[in-house]
Amino acid sequence: MTEAVAEVALGTDEDPPVTFRVPPAFFEYPLTVDTEALVEDLADLAAEVYPEGDDELWLRFVMMNIPLVSEMVEAGMSYAGFCLLSVEGQRSTATVTATCVDDIPQAKTMTAKDLADHLAAESPDSEVEVITLAAGEAAVRLAPEVRRLPGEITDSGRPETLTLGKISVFFPVPDHGEIGLFELSTPCLDDWNLYSELFFNIVNTIEVTGRQTDTPAGEHSSVDGPMALLQPPPLPDPDPAVAQALFWHSSRLMDAVALRGQVHGGQQVESITCETCWSKGLQSACSARHGWSIGSVMSDDLTHAVPRAVAAFASRGWQVETENAGNRARIWAGDEAPEQSAGYAFTVSVDIETGTFTAEVTAPCIRAAAAADSLFG
Repeated sequence: MTEAVAEVALGTDEDPPVTFRVPPAFFEYPLTVDTEALVEDLADLAAEVYPEGDDELWLRFVMMNIPLVSEMVEAGMSYAGFCLLSVEGQRSTATVTATCVDDIPQAKTMTAKDLADHLAAESPDSEVEVITLAAGEAAVRLAPEVRRLPGEITDSGRPETLTLGKISVFFPVPDHGEIGLFELSTPCLDDWNLYSELFFNIVNTIEVTGRQTDTPAGEHSSVDGPMALLQPPPLPDPDPAVAQALFWHSSRLMDAVALRGQVHGGQQVESITCETCWSKGLQSACSARHGWSIGSVMSDDLTHAVPRAVAAFASRGWQVETENAGNRARIWAGDEAPEQSAGYAFTVSVDIETGTFTAEVTAPCIRAAAAADSLFG
């Protein structure tokens, strides 16, 4: 997967005028005009995407993607990548591309407002707005796209139509006389909010060589109109069913440590973004956390709290890691743990000096890696 900054050359400059960052959730397509090299590179990509696959699966992946990549190369794409996710158990995918636009009249002198006016006139049924990213103003267009799929790549074996949700961001770079076009498309319309958030995080990393931005580090850029959908929303309160499940698991943990003392924070449950999703550029809630502590515990009893928790859950098929001389542990539901606990995890620790036992119970992430036999992309 791509973890580094994707260098996108918009034009013929020796030094690329624009760069942007792609989260590690994305696999990069090989954009080459050499057919033999393309087949070889796609085969390598297939093995990377589906390491548990076989020759038949990898061949199908190559055959499905040859026409797609050839189309991208013909369109002059500088970057193309796709992600594979599983959202609440359902397979999901999206594609991101970047290129230089040169077929708009006066493109090299147009401002974001000029571009928005042009796009609105060209696509009167689409939503068009000017937005302000960290690197400057851009025009954004939201419009669905209908594509016809040949029978060779459909499950039915017959030609089918596919409706894609599509976001296009036109970013003018007048200092270089260029317009960068960044697009995200997805057939998974139920996951539109997820991908619009992800795409906002990508385009908000656009940097222009030598340009100073007015947005201080750590502050959000201004997004209005239809692109406001791309702004990560405040984390909502957890679903009551999620909170109830967290309370249940916290109760089992309290029983295991068997401590007497004063409980703090027992009713506080909050939505969170897990570390895996954050690393992929996602910032919306995907999990929930119940943090609590027990204070005023006798030191002799406190020293046995973590070992008791470890022993109790290890015997039920949970996995365990300890550190800090056994005063801290992470406990998570392994394959042999009860099915109802799949995805749950505990972090427990003790502070002998203050007589405090601290626990953090987290719910499963609703987003995960796609299944190995998926042919998305």
